[in-house]
Amino acid sequence: MADFEYVNLKDDPEHYETSFAAFDDHRYPRNARVGDCKLISGLLERYQRTHSTVVEPNKHHLRQYQETVSSTENLKKADWDWRQQSWDEFLTHRMEKNDSSKFDVITSVHSIYYMQGGLNAAVGGMVDCLKDGGVLLIYLEDKDNALNKITNWPWNKYHEGNLSYRPTLEIRKSLERRGLLCEIAVFPKFWDVTNIFERRNERDARHLEDFMTHVVNFKERAPSNIYDDFMKRLQEPRTTYRENGRIIIDINPNAIIAGKTSGGADR
Repeated sequence: MADFEYVNLKDDPEHYETSFAAFDDHRYPRNARVGDCKLISGLLERYQRTHSTVVEPNKHHLRQYQETVSSTENLKKADWDWRQQSWDEFLTHRMEKNDSSKFDVITSVHSIYYMQGGLNAAVGGMVDCLKDGGVLLIYLEDKDNALNKITNWPWNKYHEGNLSYRPTLEIRKSLERRGLLCEIAVFPKFWDVTNIFERRNERDARHLEDFMTHVVNFKERAPSNIYDDFMKRLQEPRTTYRENGRIIIDINPNAIIAGKTSGGADR
């Protein structure tokens, strides 16, 4: 298939936010602030003070996170450090400042796809920032998820260079080689994509397509043969199914919970 000129969704924050909202409306919350805030609330019930560093490159998501904290009385008790950075920028900043501080808990919610340098580098960077006895939670869609099968095409340079779904079991192996104890949990989640076929709300349908492909205005920019292939893949039994008149994708994200023991190997 021929290549085509396109804009990565991550490079257009406002369009990303609108597409994210269309995605989020389908009972599949991806936003890290929901789980993180529950975690911090739980810690505050046990400890008098907590310090939370939030690393988020998207300014809209960071603002929403800040608004959630400012409107929740219990969360105001924590100390918050807001960083509009990618994880890789955060690590680079730490290195430049000779910052060797470590964390008791690190959560990575749908962010490991964007970390640079390969799987082992991504895992190693998080483990290096974790205290002995600390806990690492990685929440992700596995490499074999249906969405990756639809959008991981040769033409899609975004996925080649900037979005890499990681195999859950390979992440676990990488963590265990570093001496961490791991458990994996699977969470049944689905995504309703009926509107992409019925087009009852054209704007919403297009934003859903943009979020799935991570391409701004995918329908307008993609040649007809590429868009037709996208729709064909979306209808394959291995990716979608019908339930109560709706067309559904099962995403079923995984959570890897890893504990760092004292003296864990660093390799």
